[in-house]
Amino acid sequence: MLRAAACLACRARSGRALPQICSSAARGFSAEAAPEKDTSPPITVHGIPGRYASALYTAAAKAGTLEAVQDDLIEVYNLTGESAEFEQFLYDPSVPKNKKVPALNAILDKMEVNEVTKHFFEVLATNNRLKHLHRISDIFDELVAAAKGEVRAKITTAQVLEPEELQDIKDGLKELLKPGEQLLVEQTVDPKIMGGMVVDIGDKHIDMSISSRVKKIQQLVMQTL
Repeated sequence: MLRAAACLACRARSGRALPQICSSAARGFSAEAAPEKDTSPPITVHGIPGRYASALYTAAAKAGTLEAVQDDLIEVYNLTGESAEFEQFLYDPSVPKNKKVPALNAILDKMEVNEVTKHFFEVLATNNRLKHLHRISDIFDELVAAAKGEVRAKITTAQVLEPEELQDIKDGLKELLKPGEQLLVEQTVDPKIMGGMVVDIGDKHIDMSISSRVKKIQQLVMQTL
């Protein structure tokens, strides 16, 4: 299925004919289904990717397809890593919208994505926002997790933490949670921070790394010269 979609991307770039698929005005797509429950994003996110991710969340929540749309975003993004042709086609701003939209629709049809997903990609292509896909996908994941009461935390250290150390950090972060929330922790290693740690939880960024301290000291020294 992914290979067939990638082949369609190649055909689109080469100018060969693609199946004609009707496109529709899409800016207000999040309001198409009548809400039966609160479908507003569970947390506030910012910037252009945040606005698009929030609109997608509302549309998917109304349609009851949050998980299906989440899977679709992952599949499309993974295809950009598997097919250089598809990635170039998707992000190339020089491809005219009147060619990109129907070509992209044909690719998504081959991938059998959800209709909400297909409509959303039409919006991105029409508004020239496909370049934000990665960040939009990440924020959408955060919104879905928040709706489930999950709070994601990313802990970055210069070296792998011992189990006891990691557990101590988790215990400390759990004190920041609201009743009913569940902590999901991802640990990453980045030797560039030299020591200490960097914690990202929700919309909070806590930098306690040695590299950050060194930069602050350097700035103070430069100010005194």
